[in-house]
Amino acid sequence: MEYLPYFLQHYNFDLQPTNSVCVDLESAKTVLYPGAHIATSNPYEHYHHGIVVDINTPDISIIHFWGAQKDTSRIQTTNLPIFLAGGIDYLGKKTRRLYLVNYPGDTLEKQQETVKVAKELLEKADDIVYDLVNLNCESFARFCRTGKWYSEQIKNIKELLVIHAPEIYEKVRNADEQNRKQIASILKTVPSNAIDPSSRVLLDQLCQRYIDEASK
Repeated sequence: MEYLPYFLQHYNFDLQPTNSVCVDLESAKTVLYPGAHIATSNPYEHYHHGIVVDINTPDISIIHFWGAQKDTSRIQTTNLPIFLAGGIDYLGKKTRRLYLVNYPGDTLEKQQETVKVAKELLEKADDIVYDLVNLNCESFARFCRTGKWYSEQIKNIKELLVIHAPEIYEKVRNADEQNRKQIASILKTVPSNAIDPSSRVLLDQLCQRYIDEASK
């Protein structure tokens, strides 16, 4: 989302996952483990999430929900360097920080179950359709760890949209088609009672406009 980094920086808003710690890349082999929920980002960017399935491969094997374009995303395997770069085309040109998401009461059994679930979903990759709000890279990783589809990142982005609705409406009213689809997908899930009536009107107008434009 091109507009997301702007708003995150403008409002000094960090999407770092709760209970996560930044991991030094040189120590990744000793800190990460099969079943680890990892995320990657740079300041004021969204976080991409995945599940470590093997640390004994040369570059650490990961299963994640990814695509060069959101509409073509699918569950697939990758390695840590490509995961951090954001795709094979950026390998050697870009890298991002690595984070490990910790879970209270974690056990080896839970970690092994996480790997099993990730591999089972990988086998069903053709049947699982990406959805920015409800079935994204983070909700995939959290489902593997907890059995629940949940994206803390989308929840926090929605809160940001709600709190700053009037200003955000003015900034993104002329967004391009890709941003229209993504913003509308998020706005449609904001509960009607979560914001005041005037902001609700703005968000409804914004959402409806983007839906209408995207359907042309």
